[in-house]
Amino acid sequence: MTACKIIITCTVLVLCNAIAKEDPIVETNYGIVKGREEFSSSGRTYFSFKGIPYARPPTGKLRFKAPVEPNKWTDILTTHENAPHCLQKNYLFSNPTVIGSEDCLYLNIYTPKLRARRQISKNRLLPVMVFIHWGGFFTGFSSSDYLGPEYIMKKNVILITFNYRLGVLGFFSTNDDVAPGNYGLKDQVAALKWIQNNIEYFGGNKQKVTIFGQSAGGASVNFHMFSSESKSKRYLKDNVTDLFQQGISQSGTSLALWAKPLDITQIELAKAQAKLVGCHEMTNTTILVDCLRSIKASDLVESGDNFKFFSIDPLTVYLPSIEKQTEKNPNPFITKQPIEYIRNKEFHKVPWIVGVVNDEGLIRAEPMLRQPETRKALNKNFNNLMPQLIALPMSTPSHNISNIWTKIKNFYFTGKGAVNITDLYSVKSFINLYSDRSFGYSSYQAALFHNLKGHEDIWFYYFNYTGQYSYGNVFAATNEDIKFDWELKNTNDKIMVETMIDLWTNFAIYGHPTPANSLTSITAQWLKLDNNLHSNLKKKIRYMNIVGSYREPSPPQLSMEHGFYNNRFKFWEEIPLMENIDELNENHVVI
Repeated sequence: MTACKIIITCTVLVLCNAIAKEDPIVETNYGIVKGREEFSSSGRTYFSFKGIPYARPPTGKLRFKAPVEPNKWTDILTTHENAPHCLQKNYLFSNPTVIGSEDCLYLNIYTPKLRARRQISKNRLLPVMVFIHWGGFFTGFSSSDYLGPEYIMKKNVILITFNYRLGVLGFFSTNDDVAPGNYGLKDQVAALKWIQNNIEYFGGNKQKVTIFGQSAGGASVNFHMFSSESKSKRYLKDNVTDLFQQGISQSGTSLALWAKPLDITQIELAKAQAKLVGCHEMTNTTILVDCLRSIKASDLVESGDNFKFFSIDPLTVYLPSIEKQTEKNPNPFITKQPIEYIRNKEFHKVPWIVGVVNDEGLIRAEPMLRQPETRKALNKNFNNLMPQLIALPMSTPSHNISNIWTKIKNFYFTGKGAVNITDLYSVKSFINLYSDRSFGYSSYQAALFHNLKGHEDIWFYYFNYTGQYSYGNVFAATNEDIKFDWELKNTNDKIMVETMIDLWTNFAIYGHPTPANSLTSITAQWLKLDNNLHSNLKKKIRYMNIVGSYREPSPPQLSMEHGFYNNRFKFWEEIPLMENIDELNENHVVI
């Protein structure tokens, strides 16, 4: 009898163990998905679901159109593998090739808890963090080998990542109803709507969604604050008003020059694109777009090489569009420039973290400097090339470009007549110029202008930590503040990653990066922007200063500071550029 009891008990234990290790099953509104049980860096169990379709494949007649709701499926969908990247060519790499697939609109969900479909208790649902990937709207992806969940899943949050259309396939526009543009941003809206309608089945709280992103992802977060589509309840299945409640913009806002929406110039770009791939009808946009739909998608992406005039520039060719609301285009993503939304206070005042990394410009400078021939050509034609490379024609009339470039060169390169990017000082100055022009100043402006127009819950940060895997172990470059999935060996690196995750997940859970009731080890109190400090003559924003190095014996330091990049940004404020609006008189500067 005793032996039988032992056998029965062991059998039950084996069966229970087998059941416990079965792949997790979740029933969504579109069908059943089967995920996988995995483990966080601390050994905590979490559940991953990779490659869930949130829209139909945007192929054939759906190319250059807003995303369409996915079809339902009847069989269990196994979601164990990353979906293909959206088609792209990453010019930041040496010898890039076209990779990815046009069928790419999938999302990934990582959750430490699941909720039965018909379970009615909602008081223990977890906050949701939705990451919008980087890449200047021409590259990037959401796969787990880039932004993995291993560290974040130690916290009581759900992480979601997703792909969205890029480059010509994501942002081509004819500036009319035929191809209005912004498909990549509309993909993001579709993903957020899918999350609203399904995330409770994965244990998530749809009324506590934080969207966060880096570079183009950070700019996208800002764009969603303007779009009525991101605030609309027309497509939701209950009365939840907004698709998100908080945002984090890392190294990118809607005021960045590489994110500035195009309007009428889109049609000229469309004609140039058509000509490159053999579509010769230029007057009828319907025929033009039909022809482009017949072209192999990878050929469209590959043809982007022809837009480059020096090295990899222009890096971003296709950008967001200013759309018109019409009968055939009833749901435009945006209908005016971001600065107009800000000036008119037409934005969603959600709690918002904004920040930059010290050496942002390295991502633009390095591809040009690593090739000896490119560096030689740049040095030889520095004064002719640089105004174009830093997009001065977007900011000032042609007759003013030479004068403004002289001011910029004198400031960053101490008045040298001929600049030779060879010594460390010149290289650092070159990186600083790109950092300020492409990232820092526009992020500073976005936070400042939003705050001056009544957006109170804004926190600003400056990240200057150099890790073991930083570029050359020297520069704190773009992406340094989101290395959440690296296999870290250095003690300070581990502390830095844990600190950033604490700040970001605190924000997602409590609505504040350093709440009083947080259980983390962070002692610094991160204060919001104070518009009393922002007079027209003395714009001193306060910010969290995050500094340190993997080489230092002391851990990374966090402290509140005032006057972010005072000298450098004061210089940019005082030169006559179109983006330098007088936020009190609400007029552009006179040029």
